[in-house]
Amino acid sequence: MPHRILLAAIAAIGLSGTSLAQSAPTPLEARYDTAIPDLEAALGHDFGEEITPPEDAVEYLRTLADMAPDRMQVFDYATSWEGRPLVYAVIGSEANMARLDEIQADLQRLADPRGLSNADRDALIDALPVIVWLGYGVHGDEISSTDAALRTAYHLIAATNDPVADSIREDALVIIDPTQNPDGRNRFVNSFTQARGLQADGFRYSAEHDQPWPGGRHNHYLFDMNRDWFIMTQPETRGRTAAMLEWRPMVIVDAHEMGGDQSYFFPPVADPVNPVLTEGQLEGHDIIGLNHAEWFDRIGSDYFTREIFDAFYPGYGDTWPMMQGGVAMTYEQGSARGLVWTRRNGEDLTYAEGVTNHFIASLSTAQAAAENRERFVRGFHDVRAAASNNGEGPASIILSRETNRWGAERLARLIARQGIEISRIDAGTTACGTSLPEGGFLVQLNQPAGQLARTLLERDTPLPEDFLDSQEDRRTRGLDHELYDVTAWSLPVMFNVQSTECANRPNLSGEAVTADDAMPAGVADSARFGYVIPWTDAGQARLVAALAAEGVPMRTAASEFTIDGETFPAGSVVIARTSAPANLDSLMRLNARMIGASYAGLATSWTERGPNFGSSQFADIIAPRIAMAWGEGTDANSVGGLRYVLERRYGLPVTVIRASRLGGADLSGFDVLILPEQSGGGYGAEIGESGAGNLSRFAQGGGTLIALGDATRFITDPDINLLPLRRERAADTPTGGSGEGALVSGSVIEDDAALQAALEPRNARPDTSPGALLNVTANADAFLSAGYTQGAAAMVTGSDIYTAVPLDEADTVLRFAGPEDLVASGYLWEENIAQTAYKPFMVSRRSGAGFVVAFTQDPTARGYQEGLDLALLNAVILAPARSYRLR
Repeated sequence: MPHRILLAAIAAIGLSGTSLAQSAPTPLEARYDTAIPDLEAALGHDFGEEITPPEDAVEYLRTLADMAPDRMQVFDYATSWEGRPLVYAVIGSEANMARLDEIQADLQRLADPRGLSNADRDALIDALPVIVWLGYGVHGDEISSTDAALRTAYHLIAATNDPVADSIREDALVIIDPTQNPDGRNRFVNSFTQARGLQADGFRYSAEHDQPWPGGRHNHYLFDMNRDWFIMTQPETRGRTAAMLEWRPMVIVDAHEMGGDQSYFFPPVADPVNPVLTEGQLEGHDIIGLNHAEWFDRIGSDYFTREIFDAFYPGYGDTWPMMQGGVAMTYEQGSARGLVWTRRNGEDLTYAEGVTNHFIASLSTAQAAAENRERFVRGFHDVRAAASNNGEGPASIILSRETNRWGAERLARLIARQGIEISRIDAGTTACGTSLPEGGFLVQLNQPAGQLARTLLERDTPLPEDFLDSQEDRRTRGLDHELYDVTAWSLPVMFNVQSTECANRPNLSGEAVTADDAMPAGVADSARFGYVIPWTDAGQARLVAALAAEGVPMRTAASEFTIDGETFPAGSVVIARTSAPANLDSLMRLNARMIGASYAGLATSWTERGPNFGSSQFADIIAPRIAMAWGEGTDANSVGGLRYVLERRYGLPVTVIRASRLGGADLSGFDVLILPEQSGGGYGAEIGESGAGNLSRFAQGGGTLIALGDATRFITDPDINLLPLRRERAADTPTGGSGEGALVSGSVIEDDAALQAALEPRNARPDTSPGALLNVTANADAFLSAGYTQGAAAMVTGSDIYTAVPLDEADTVLRFAGPEDLVASGYLWEENIAQTAYKPFMVSRRSGAGFVVAFTQDPTARGYQEGLDLALLNAVILAPARSYRLR
């Protein structure tokens, strides 16, 4: 319905909340205070008439706050990678705005019900407004919600005859986060502006709707920030979650867009639902959803519920806040992805319609929350009180520092950043039958943030049995499964940190960990010969990378060695004082303390066991010069995860090269070239068989070529064959088909079982895994497995399974565990378990003077598998050290 016709229909029908008279003025009929500038007065276009750039959106909110400071304030909460401010506005009555500090203090008291008397609890519930958090535009090309945010703020400040707005201002504090991803939105606005012509074009294949790579969805580091909530890799996410923990919202919205041929989605959600969520929280969905239904009926807008969008994965902008005790919701508007989109039925969807629908849903949310203020405030308290007293499942989690000290320390700070209480355990303690000679950390799961703590820290979050049964039934009928995202996310598993689930609460007390605690370092006294950096975790590798960048000469060991009774593992790095800079001691101390790494002093070079430092088993470390494929043909998510991990987590600069240039570029100046996962036509289209020769020459000349995830398909293609891996069909799948010729052999179908077999797809690939964490084990004879004597776990998605590789053709550095031990966390189809067991995860082969390395799954996906970072660093740092390149 065109925008003007829609407005006319609204004016004729009338709109009101569920408890207001049918004749009450509607938000779309409101009269406004002329002293408050609307968007046209401030920016020259009406709400929904143009796509407001992110800087203008922020400036408009500041303008509104300047004009009505007694009803609205704007707070900065973060700065994007590209330097853009992220802000939220707080809107409420004059009385509530005058006591914001008091309200925040009371919210913190309510958020921790332990020790709160019934009288104090009831007094808080009576006095507090309901906190409504409205978040918009986490995906930068989902554009209509930001303009809806501006319209919502203007309406709540300026409307003079709307009883809905009056009710909201009186009983709620509304927090509006208008641009969760300003860098992505800016990228979209620029590409749209460059493509637009004389009039808006609704043709779905026009350049207006065809964003150049990488599109506006992602932030600067190409992260999908709607998957970043619990891993908190990005500054935008860290700032937003910190703000939420200050305001403790009870009702939360994350407003999105979906395909333009769809209508509007709001909860109730689809199955499955995370089992830590309560019936009371889901009933909150029903209350708000019913209010939306009435409003959408009156304005003539279609919607749907209970489909597609579930509440299982805790990394979304609805599930993470919900697991803090609130009622949170994803809203999805069909997107014009510009100013107009012609749907398949020939109707035009305008940008203004999307803005209007998100505006109505925003007001409806705040209205339902305000009119049920006590119910939502009390419900928030009750969820956190119940979590504090929960008696189901483990009572606590212990994290050990024994095998991955740096990873355990980083995990502890990440847990604290979520608002989850965690304390340090002294070295030498034994708890829950676990010996902790290096100490560790304790999380009591019976705490106010227990919902989130349980789902993030327990080894597995089970899918409902009836849902699993329905998915298995769908698969037998040849239908796709209905899992929207991964089924595993256990942080100890992903960080490769040993954890113990305790049935009881250990009688331990320790110092509380905070997110900003300094990382402890192991700094040695000055030693006569030099120093050794044990290759035990990724923090140690980061220290080596930092020293290499400073020009410190170092050597890495191919096998373990013993000096003065202490054994150092393979990969460990030795620094001799005689060849080092004069300021070696200060360089070691400064970098180790900054990183939180450790090293030991060496009085002598004499090894009691293992190779001496002059042996060919030791190789010179270099500061690797790293390049990676970028642009068309690559998957933006994979590109972002890889670049972020290398640059921001480990301080390794990366040169990005468009994939289409790799076939002809002079790569001799680089030590490492990494191919992230593919998209679109992939590397076959961008590089091709002829261009692959350049990659082969790079490796032959001494470079290390690394393929991640499905980039392995390209380098293992038989026509390219840079690595002797082959992708498998599904086990026992029928082969052949129409490609065998015009005539095929006849057959007889004798029964239902034979019919089912005849219907099986020919040459089928294994069923797609929605995402499970699978155990991998190390080949101790492969130098690239250094640091993984205890194995690790890898997130497996998709359907790629590769054949085992003969020992004389390549080294399987890490392989998947056997079927009984394969699944570390999550759910995987039984036939996939059988076929994946023992198959390769990380494979390497010397190629001329260099190496070709493949990870059959992307270890940097979403930046949340920190336990696999060392495997990547082994390929990036240790492989170039063993190159035969002449230097």
